[in-house]
This record gives sequence, structure tokens and C-alpha cells, in this order.
Amino acid sequence: MLSRRRLLAGLLGLGLSRAQGLRAEEVVGALEVPWALVFLPDGGMLISERPGRIRLFRSGRLSTYAELPVYARGESGLLGLALHPRFPEAPYVYAYRTVEAGGLRNQVVRLRHLGERGVLERVILDGIPARPHGLHSGGRIAFGPDGMLYVTTGEVYERELAQDLASLGGKVLRLTPEGEPAPGNPFLGQKGARPEIYSLGHRNPQGLAWHPVTGELFLSEHGPSGEQGYGHDEVNVVVPGGNYGWPRVVGRGNDPRYRDPLYLWPQGFPPGNLAFFRGGLYVAGLRGEALLRLDLEGERGRWRVAGGETALSGFGRLREVQVGPDGALYVTTSNRDGRGRPRPGDDKVLRLA
Repeated sequence: MLSRRRLLAGLLGLGLSRAQGLRAEEVVGALEVPWALVFLPDGGMLISERPGRIRLFRSGRLSTYAELPVYARGESGLLGLALHPRFPEAPYVYAYRTVEAGGLRNQVVRLRHLGERGVLERVILDGIPARPHGLHSGGRIAFGPDGMLYVTTGEVYERELAQDLASLGGKVLRLTPEGEPAPGNPFLGQKGARPEIYSLGHRNPQGLAWHPVTGELFLSEHGPSGEQGYGHDEVNVVVPGGNYGWPRVVGRGNDPRYRDPLYLWPQGFPPGNLAFFRGGLYVAGLRGEALLRLDLEGERGRWRVAGGETALSGFGRLREVQVGPDGALYVTTSNRDGRGRPRPGDDKVLRLA
């Protein structure tokens, strides 16, 4: 059997070293499948849990901020979280969820922040595909430097949805804070195309991060492990109107109609979120059970991965990674999601200082 160190080296595909100067400390424990974190300006933290809870952690105390009805199964339920870019002046918290009432689907909803709790205000985008198996729902949401809300959606195992401009499945969407198609979207006004679409040809995108200097959007995405070959999980640089190939292309297709990934794991490293931190791009790994740092070289539009290292392992499946307001890196474990091996105190939020 491969050692854990050799397995991680194979997943990274670059040779393995261990990041120096980072140590993990538990911030919050006993969570149930945490999916996303957002940091409040008063020092609090909101944590979404797949079964439908948003938890508030403030001053060492964990409470329930909101409970939303969801269809929680597999990769569906209560997933991404985001704060309005002018929060708290605009007191809104956004969430991505799967609902069953009225027909199974995914939604982006908005809650009004009332200090210790949030109250569901309205649905800002409805009709994102979902299926009873609960797989490939996407679900990462984040506001970009342009003040627009970016939403990742999966193709729910119906591959052709990723290439169908009439469907919201298998896409990155770009919305105003009110849920309208954002100005400048590449398919605005195109007959038969959803105007919310920013990019297409995605299988199950799970992470969003913007380069701190160039503002380019980087995305992590699950490849077809066990479905069509093995592995081929990706990091992509997303451009407006870009087609990332699924299901026409797996991995690097060298086809000018489709954009090849910046980086891929041939052996499989289904990623959670990703974040820029201390000059590197950090990617949380689910099956890979590690936090990896990728070192980038190049310039806008011409990046390559020059090396990498394991920044954290030994905590099981990792889903979320975010830079906190204190300058530390925060990650969540996902060992209670039905695919991991729960450990004492799981699931957790960890701070890497």
C-alpha cells in the first residue's frame, strides 16, 4: 500500500515538500458538514452546515443564526455563503441551497442580518438544476472585485447541460446583488441563452478565488473520477464566455474551441475551495485529504504552476479554505459528509497561523 506521503506526492504530481511556518489550531468543533465560512466585521464568523443551518461563532460561543429548509443529500443542501460587498451598510447574507418544495432545484437566497440571527428575505435566483441523487450541485458563491455575485453550478450528472446555454447547470453565473444578470455578461441579448451565464462547460465547480494583483478568477472543479477515466480534477482560470469543455473534453484537450485547465490532477484530487495566501494558491482536498499550495509563475493570461507543497494533512477531508481578517488561513474538515471517516470533534474549523 502506498504511504500517505507518497499518495499525496502522486496527487500533486510535482514532487512533495511540506509547507513551513503553518500550524493548525481548532477554532470550532462538533459541526455537521460545514460547507462555507464568511467573516463578519465585528469579529464573528458564519458557517453553513449542509443540513440547513447557518451557525454564528462569536467570542468563543457557537449559536444558530438561521435554519433554512433544504434537501440535504450528497453534494446538495445548504452550501455556499457570501456577504454583500457593502455589508453591514447593506445588511445581507447570501446562501446557495437545494430545495424540494415546488420541485427539486437549487437556489440563491438572501437573508437580512439582524445581529444575532438572519431572516430569509427572498430568493434572488431560482431554477438551478438539482436531482434526487444530490450530486454535482456546485454551490460556491462569492462576490468578486467588481461587486458582482459569482455562482458555481454543477451539471447534476446530465453532462450535456454543461454545454447548453439555455440551462443554468454546469456554469459559472454572474449576478448583481439583487439577482439580475450582471452588466457585461457575455451572453446578454443572445437568443436562447441564459443571460446570467459567465462561463460554461463545467462539471462540478467547487471553488472561486481572485488573483490579488490581476483580479483574474481562478476556479477549482471536480473531474470524472470513476466515470470517464480517473481523476482529472482541475484548476481553471475563468474568462468571460469561456467554454471549459465538459463533456467534450476531459483534462487537456488541446482543442481551440475549449479552454484547457491551468492545472490538473490525473490521479484525482477532488477539490473544495481555493484561496490566495502568502503568494501561493491554496487548494483544499476532499478525497486527497490535504491542503495543497500551488506556486504560480507568469503574468496575466499566461500562468503556469511551477511547483507545490503540502501545507496541511492529517485532518481528513478538507472543503473550505478562506483567508480571515486576521491574516490567517481557515479551513474546514468534511469528515461527516458520508464519504469520510469522522474523527473526535468532527467536523471542525481550523486556523492555520
